[in-house]
Amino acid sequence: MKIVKLVRDLYTEAKPNYDKLSEEAASVIKTICDSNNWFYISRIKNIESFALKIETGRVDDPSAMEDFFACTLVVPTLSDIEKAENLILESFDQGYRRPESDSNTNKSASSFAFDDLRLYVKRRPLDSGRQPELDGMVFEVQIKTVLQHAWSVATHDMIYKSDTVNWPLERIAFQVKAMLEHAEIAIAEAGRLSNSSAVAKRDTKTIEILSLIESINSIWGKEKIPADIKRLAENIRNILIACNIKVDEFSNIILAEKKRVGLLPADISPYAFFVQALARNVDIDLERKVKKFRKQRIVIHSGMDLPEWMSVENCKLIDLG
Repeated sequence: MKIVKLVRDLYTEAKPNYDKLSEEAASVIKTICDSNNWFYISRIKNIESFALKIETGRVDDPSAMEDFFACTLVVPTLSDIEKAENLILESFDQGYRRPESDSNTNKSASSFAFDDLRLYVKRRPLDSGRQPELDGMVFEVQIKTVLQHAWSVATHDMIYKSDTVNWPLERIAFQVKAMLEHAEIAIAEAGRLSNSSAVAKRDTKTIEILSLIESINSIWGKEKIPADIKRLAENIRNILIACNIKVDEFSNIILAEKKRVGLLPADISPYAFFVQALARNVDIDLERKVKKFRKQRIVIHSGMDLPEWMSVENCKLIDLG
């Protein structure tokens, strides 16, 4: 593409400051992203994109193009967008935003055109007075969810940057966007949707895991159990099923072992104490049950008080030493 000297000069003159702004903004915004497990992406317009943007007639001052430097924060769900916006505005001054309001839109209900949140923020003067030439410079911050970002990456070139116009491709791209928007709403409102009579159901596995979670919390207390208590309950349930023991026997098994040793040991996990309780309960006869295991295996270690038969090599046991 032929670019006239005047435009090339404008680009060359503006770019060094935007390079510095990009580096400075990234150091701030990456810190926000890292502390929240979000993603950060940025770019500076190339000269061809710069020239094409000027030719749209929508740029009043080419040397201060609002998206000469632009970056994107990618957050998990719609409910994270407001938090991300607030964090950005703690470090930069807001110029304006698109859309202006989250509650109003210029789109018709049948339209699924691009409308992700874009903030146009200004670099504040630093207390140190460093690089005053960057003060007040505007740049774009897009805030997208993972699904919004995936859609834009997958469809950007076919919609916005192409050597032709392809109605079917654009149609498909926006059909996909409509489906993803529906998915976004379902994810964001999952808590309320789950109370709907259409989905408010529970299978046997769910009921048993909830019962185990309640028992684990009651016996150990939240401070002594892992954050992923669901996984712990699933691991315990798998062993109970393999042993052909009903889930509602769990509490009795644990309390019997607690009575035998006189306390709940603080130096082994709930899982380890459960296995120990099974192994030491003569009525259960774990040795015989283990022989019938098909796929299930039990993890043991030297910190557990186990019977002698569990010290013999056994393919159904994983001994950590």
